[in-house]
Amino acid sequence: MRNSARILFLCILVLFSTPLLLFAADPIMDLRNKIKEREDEIARLEKEISAYQGSLEQQSTHSQTLGGEIKKLETQIKKLTADIRWTEAQIQKTGFRIEELNGEIDGKKNDIEEGKAVLAELIKSLNESDDSSLIEILFARGTLSDFLGDRENTFRVNRDLEREIRNQQVRKKNLEEERNKKEQQELEYTSFKRDLSGRKSIQESVNTEKNELLKESQNKESQFQKLLREREEKRKLIQDELIAIEEELRARIDPSLLPQKRKGILGWPVAGPFITQGFGFTQFAQTYGSDIYKGKGHNGVDFRASVGARVLAVEDGKVKDFGNTDTICKGGSYGKWVIVEHPNNLSSLYAHLSSVAVTRGQNVRRGDLVAYSGATGYVTGPHLHLTIYASDTYELRKTNHCGVVPAGGFIDPMDYLPDMI
Repeated sequence: MRNSARILFLCILVLFSTPLLLFAADPIMDLRNKIKEREDEIARLEKEISAYQGSLEQQSTHSQTLGGEIKKLETQIKKLTADIRWTEAQIQKTGFRIEELNGEIDGKKNDIEEGKAVLAELIKSLNESDDSSLIEILFARGTLSDFLGDRENTFRVNRDLEREIRNQQVRKKNLEEERNKKEQQELEYTSFKRDLSGRKSIQESVNTEKNELLKESQNKESQFQKLLREREEKRKLIQDELIAIEEELRARIDPSLLPQKRKGILGWPVAGPFITQGFGFTQFAQTYGSDIYKGKGHNGVDFRASVGARVLAVEDGKVKDFGNTDTICKGGSYGKWVIVEHPNNLSSLYAHLSSVAVTRGQNVRRGDLVAYSGATGYVTGPHLHLTIYASDTYELRKTNHCGVVPAGGFIDPMDYLPDMI
């Protein structure tokens, strides 16, 4: 009878081996409520950010006046403030999600430990049954029905053991999945923290730019227009010089050293890519090309990207150089830029940035953050400019009008970027 009681106990234990977690339910529900609150806040901020972005796009089409430029900078500051609050909400949401996953991981660990105890008892019971022969068990029982009942219980324990082994396998798989989710959330948490620091720095830079503009223009429209004319005259000199340098370097391109043209060799430099100007003789280049590109076409691809948007490495590589042409020729060239050299003899230039997020010599992987987009240098509005060079033609060239600038034999990025979806 003692063996029957043990088997009955084991069956009940297997049936109720999953913990009810009654005391853990409230903290988990509290975390889920906090996550939902942050999701609602994020959705509200996304609408606010979208409204600011719409205003900036309208303002960029207006004629350049001091009032218009100040209003545009102020709108950028407001949008960056909303970007910062959005990032803070994402950090809080991700932190709560990590806490929730920690609770779920602890619960699954407990399930596995309880499962181990059940398996130990089941195995012990079976071992005790195996120690007795059928004849011994038969003579130990008063009746044949008692003997058959014990045998049925043994078969049941066998079935329970098989089921519990399968349950343990599922529990271990679930635990691994939860750990992977937590690892992904921790990566996102670190990424959001980095974005928060970057966007706060960008906001300070835009605010400084506004104050410097008011100072340089003496808060007078006539002085502002004079500044624009001076910058435009200097830009034309810079552009003439850069075009001549690039023509020289393009002649050095050896096609046999370039990777075979194929879509997807490079990845997109921004999330949700939208091309605002393609490579070569685009409609914009044909309309304004004689003035801006001197009839040579556009040397890269432009992507829609607001101030503070993440700029991503298009392929594995090493950061070759970075700089800021605005320190010498404000509004005349690439502004803040960074170049990454890739193992396949391609190098990628990212320009008009608000901030560079990497250091010279740093190794990056495809999709890693390299910078934040902006509106530095010569631009009509915020965007990301991407140029692809043949690496063996790339140089830092000293110019007469803009200090040191990146230059090289450029090729069509669309030969290597993915197909547009």
